[in-house]
Amino acid sequence: MVLTAAVAGCGGGGAGPFAWPGGGYVSGVPVKPGQFAVTAITLAHTADKPAVLLDVRPLRPQDAQGLTIRYAASTGRGMTIGGASGWQPHAWGLRPLAGFVIPAHMHAAVVVGAAAASPGIYLLHGFIVDYRIGNTRYSAPQQAGLEVCAGRRACP
Repeated sequence: MVLTAAVAGCGGGGAGPFAWPGGGYVSGVPVKPGQFAVTAITLAHTADKPAVLLDVRPLRPQDAQGLTIRYAASTGRGMTIGGASGWQPHAWGLRPLAGFVIPAHMHAAVVVGAAAASPGIYLLHGFIVDYRIGNTRYSAPQQAGLEVCAGRRACP
């Protein structure tokens, strides 16, 4: 009950307009060890006010073990990344995530890249996107996963 009061006191608004619509998917990307596997999570912003991205983190923190993870945001070419190898921020028009403003009624994407130093299969089950609209803060779990298949020619 104290936690609920603390969240409510901070303007917590649940998942908000970026609530996941249902279902889920995983993008599996075979990469060399040390190379980034990349995917984009599309956010359809339907609110009348801009949304400001604050942070992104794995849905299950233990999924990040053994991985280096990068996050960025895009309203351009980066939105079309289904699964790719290599981190190419300039080619995809990526911007730093923290403080990125998504204009009202516009689509954007959170771009996630993960690299493993050691061969193996690493699964990030999903992510939580923290953002705010006005003074209300939201945390929206996204059921979009990323499977890093390091040192493999294909993902299982």
